[in-house]
Amino acid sequence: MKKTLLIIVSTVLVMGAVYFAGVGFYSEKFSANSTFGTVDVSNLTLSEAQAKVIEDLNDKEFVLEEDGQEVARLKLGELDPEYKTESELEASYLSQDPTTWVNGFFEDKEYNQGLEEQIDFSEEEIINSLSAQGLSNEEREAAVDAGVDYDETEGYYVVEGSAGNQIDPSRLESAIVEGIQNENYTIDLQDAYAQPEVTEVSEEITAVMDEIESVSSVNITYEIAGEEVTIPQAEIENWIYFDSSNELIIDAESVKEYLSTLNEEYSTFYKDRTFNSTLQGEVTVPPGILGWSIDTDAEAEALINDIHVGKDVSREPIYFSSGGIAGASDDIGSTYVEIDLSNQYMFLYVDGELILETPMVSGKIGAETVPGANAVNEMLTDTNLVGYNPFSKVDYSVPVNYWIRFDDKAQGIHDASWQESFGGNVYQSNGSLGCINTPIAAVEVIYNNVDYGTPVMVFY
Repeated sequence: MKKTLLIIVSTVLVMGAVYFAGVGFYSEKFSANSTFGTVDVSNLTLSEAQAKVIEDLNDKEFVLEEDGQEVARLKLGELDPEYKTESELEASYLSQDPTTWVNGFFEDKEYNQGLEEQIDFSEEEIINSLSAQGLSNEEREAAVDAGVDYDETEGYYVVEGSAGNQIDPSRLESAIVEGIQNENYTIDLQDAYAQPEVTEVSEEITAVMDEIESVSSVNITYEIAGEEVTIPQAEIENWIYFDSSNELIIDAESVKEYLSTLNEEYSTFYKDRTFNSTLQGEVTVPPGILGWSIDTDAEAEALINDIHVGKDVSREPIYFSSGGIAGASDDIGSTYVEIDLSNQYMFLYVDGELILETPMVSGKIGAETVPGANAVNEMLTDTNLVGYNPFSKVDYSVPVNYWIRFDDKAQGIHDASWQESFGGNVYQSNGSLGCINTPIAAVEVIYNNVDYGTPVMVFY
């Protein structure tokens, strides 16, 4: 009985000694069956474990395959690696309880499954190593970002990006780290192909498509010559293009071209006019300086701004006008001067009421008054008319009380004290050099009732 008791006590003492020896041993070392990532650090001190982790990682070699064929190898120690495992190793070490060291012989202990945050490789060294083995991006197809394109049938649509086959060092580095964790040392290069930085779901693309929708769906309606002209949405889409930063741009020149087509249809410049004259009824008046057109420069700027705002607009365009009523199909209006060259008579209408009719003298034969739809563009009193008389071949300077110019050929209405009579055939024997000689009482009434821009219709 005493012998049995002695054996039990001895065994307990031995086991206790072994246990406490184990506690002492594993208080400075990793427990048995401990791995850090893929490295066995069992029974190693912290510094020994760090050295082994680095040595183990540096010795790892990856095989790169493309289309099922080996194309290169990368040894980690040759890629200027930076390992930031010290703090994680220390944390793992400190998390151990040396009093439970015995458990380490019966269960595995794995530390750190997040190597991607603790391993960095030099991208330059990756590129250099690949280049040395004949893999250069210069001979490979670059990734293409997603973009926006236009088709007359489909309108604007998203063009998906594509990967190409250039190698992205950062993606290859991620594949290497993943391979270390999974203990898979063969990498398919396709997993490391550079990807588009902008995809069809990127904010840059969705924002552009949203802006296109806003821009192309806006309704811009012009009120021109008594008509409503709505710019077709397809036309607006044709004006859109994108710069290198995917910024939406409205092409000002295309906008001006469209406005020019409106001018061709509606502008009153350079067009014959049908005019209801006092004595002859309906006559045709050739183009003069009178007219209006859309101011393509100013209106293009305003229109582009309206489109960018994205709100429906109904308004008149910005006009350039030399006189009369800008934007009207009949821009003569109800206040105008009528010069009937065939009858040598002039009429003044104000707000539709005839307030003056007077005989006058137009240009002589060889210096005939040029007909046209014109407008008052200069008004002077007590001035001198100066010029050159091609018939007498002398310069002249003649004083007049009133001068009302109405075209770009120096033709105007003025008093003519030298005329003994007006009207009839006086112009044939004593006509002017193109101006309209008028009795002073009549020209005074005209001067006091017209203004710059008042239409002056001159016709035969």
